[in-house]
Amino acid sequence: MNETTTRVAKREFSPTTATKVTFRMSIGKLAALLGVLFAFATLAIADERYVLRYDAPAMDNLREPSKGKPKGLGYIQTALPLGNGRLGAMFSGGIDFEHVLINDITLWMNAKRGQDVVAQSSTRIVAPDDLETVRKAYRDGNYGTKSNSMESLSTKYLSSTEPLGNYAPFSDLLISTHHDPASVRNYHRSLDSRTGLGTVSYSIGNGTFTRELFCSYPHDVVVARFTADGAKLNLSIQTTTKHQVTHVESMDKRIVLSGKAKMVQDDVEFMQIVQVDARDADITPQTDGSIKISGANEVKIYLAGYCDYLPVYPSFKGRDYQADCEKAIAAASKLGFDVLKESHVNDVSALMNRCRLALDFEPSGLTTDTLVSGKGSLELENLYFHYSRYLQLSCSRDAPVPSNLQGLWNADFKPAWNCDYHTDINVQMNYWMVDPANLSESFRPFAQWTKILAQSGVHTARETFGVNKGWSMGLNGNVFGFTAQNEHGRRNQQAAHWLCQNLFDHYAFNQEREYLEEIYPTIKGAAEFFVEYLSPWKDGTLVVYPTWSPENSYLVKQHGRLNKQAYGASWDQQLVLSLFTDCIEASTVLGRDEVFRKTLQEMIPKLCPQKIGQYGQLQEWPEDWDNPKDTHRHISHLIALHPGRDISPLTTKELYEAALVTMQHRGDESTGWSTGWKTCFWSRLHDGDRAHKIYEFLTSQRAYPNLFDFHPPFQIDGNFGGAAGVCEMLLQSHLRSIDNHAETIEEAAFVAYQTDPEEPQHFVPVVPNEKLADAPYILHLLPALPSAWPSGKISGLKARGGLEVDIEWNVGKFVQATIHANRNGAFRIYAEGKLSEVIVLEKGQSLVWPPLQ
Repeated sequence: MNETTTRVAKREFSPTTATKVTFRMSIGKLAALLGVLFAFATLAIADERYVLRYDAPAMDNLREPSKGKPKGLGYIQTALPLGNGRLGAMFSGGIDFEHVLINDITLWMNAKRGQDVVAQSSTRIVAPDDLETVRKAYRDGNYGTKSNSMESLSTKYLSSTEPLGNYAPFSDLLISTHHDPASVRNYHRSLDSRTGLGTVSYSIGNGTFTRELFCSYPHDVVVARFTADGAKLNLSIQTTTKHQVTHVESMDKRIVLSGKAKMVQDDVEFMQIVQVDARDADITPQTDGSIKISGANEVKIYLAGYCDYLPVYPSFKGRDYQADCEKAIAAASKLGFDVLKESHVNDVSALMNRCRLALDFEPSGLTTDTLVSGKGSLELENLYFHYSRYLQLSCSRDAPVPSNLQGLWNADFKPAWNCDYHTDINVQMNYWMVDPANLSESFRPFAQWTKILAQSGVHTARETFGVNKGWSMGLNGNVFGFTAQNEHGRRNQQAAHWLCQNLFDHYAFNQEREYLEEIYPTIKGAAEFFVEYLSPWKDGTLVVYPTWSPENSYLVKQHGRLNKQAYGASWDQQLVLSLFTDCIEASTVLGRDEVFRKTLQEMIPKLCPQKIGQYGQLQEWPEDWDNPKDTHRHISHLIALHPGRDISPLTTKELYEAALVTMQHRGDESTGWSTGWKTCFWSRLHDGDRAHKIYEFLTSQRAYPNLFDFHPPFQIDGNFGGAAGVCEMLLQSHLRSIDNHAETIEEAAFVAYQTDPEEPQHFVPVVPNEKLADAPYILHLLPALPSAWPSGKISGLKARGGLEVDIEWNVGKFVQATIHANRNGAFRIYAEGKLSEVIVLEKGQSLVWPPLQ
């Protein structure tokens, strides 16, 4: 903390005030503890605000394939998800049989592993002059797709021909009940996002049948309990897989399944054990590997499954998956259902209770699919936010790889888009909400995976681009270190700068020096690559090329809709500035690499500027090629608005107005993930009603009956983007106070772009000085509160700087906020158009704002 911050902070707080703050912290901690205890004591009472409820089973095309998929709906869009970050499940709630889909986030197929360190990156080995041949086509303006075009030459010389592979399902657990669906009364199926418990209940004759299902993070197993009251259970349990089965056997009370997922090189081996506990029943193993149970009052089922994957480059192999299966099943069986359930509920509810949104509505009692089929409601918007948080902690936690395009849940052997990692927004969007929505633990898999990419990407940087320092990443990734360029030349791009933006933003929120030490080599490596890869354009500015502006075309009438390859696309240039700025700050905080820091500072002014075009729009490319009728789903050239921090209505008026024009051109309706991003954009533009309009559209028109994001067949990034948009409506913390004496936010905030005095429509990058590393974050309270949410409150939002914030509003007006410090530090508050002085809190202290008189 610099001297100015300390001096201003002392003026803000007297010792008496500091004592009051500490006392408030003690009361707050007591209230939080009582709240947790109360939550645990009342878990049996489901809070409707968190529960997805249905009065019919999911559609199950595995059971009835002849029925097809009416209106595009099937199992994946109607079954309900469970997960612990690595192991996932979905349950159908079927009456005659329960279908539980099992997934392991590390199980891939149709790729290669175990090659030498260069080959495993899948990079194309390029001759020294090949990159220059491609770049000359750009400089010569060879657009389109002809043999001498940018795209064709990029495909010929730079693109990989190696297989990416795809994410694959693990197995299916099938439990036949022999019940007649026509005889059922009082059917209920639900998922409580606060506890991660799935339930099914119905009556037949004088009997009542119930099921409970969950996926345990503490014990790494899927657990189910079937019970009957006034009747008996007669079940048949079978497990299958679409992969090659090497062994399946039922013995006594368990089913063991082993198999192989087909790879181009080195098949992935896996194992699953299903253990049954039905002490009052007859249990009979069958020769086909199934188990029959008759005359039971209660049946408990425990499932463990692992594959041999380990995140070790380049082998990606070595887990003792068989021993891990045996260990997990032995522990679960010994502990029993009740203990496993209690530990699971305590684990999930502790994380879910950290952040709660309470909009002002009365629960309708409608089922979730009915809510989705309506025109939108506060009830649905509230539920969608909490459910998205539940999905986040369910599909990303301690696994070695991040959530993919479908999070964790995939039933298809050939999933759409390989169910892979798209780096032109999708995998990054998956992690926008983890910190603001107070699920920071979910970020770990992303950081781990990016370190593997950096290890592999050094070979792609060197062999494809001739860059001898740093690392490179292309458009598509897998779990085996694939960092090469996409097979289509028009999709050639760099991605390390955007991945590193996520990495550094996680540090900004949590302020953990140990984490910064860990990721700094990755961030520095990305910056080193661009230092060498950036090349002068005809006007002398430094640009990224080959590149594109995902996934958009330009000059379509002249060169066709596949004319996408470009130079100096605005998104690249914005992200390079962000990367260099973050690397400068990280090296300053850690006290290292002063020479490299100066190199970055010297390069920043040479970067191609951002430009305002003929329609008043922010240009997508350095040439004024934008078409005002273009409604493309990607709006990558506004990355500096969100998830970046360099365009703001409060600090960069001209760029803000140009961003507004761009957003008007693109329109409101789009795919699920794009709708989620637009919610974030309009929140950053401080238009709460427009942001809400799009969020309402997302929740009511871009959601399947199980609230999975509508992007046929399903993509999870829309769920996460929408939840991030809610956070952005209520709290923003991306601006920094570089002048702690300034009384207005315009004077105080660091600005990354300034007008070029010779070209008023051009905005050149600003070199950050080392004071930025100590600059307090500015907490903007209710920056985009929509009129549709006149009253409400939210607790547990996280802000950059290591802070948590509770906010309450009424009749459309800010009422009060409480800021809790998770780290020693300083910050400023911006609320109702006024900027506070610098405030200092020590770890554990809290502050009520505005201060009590």
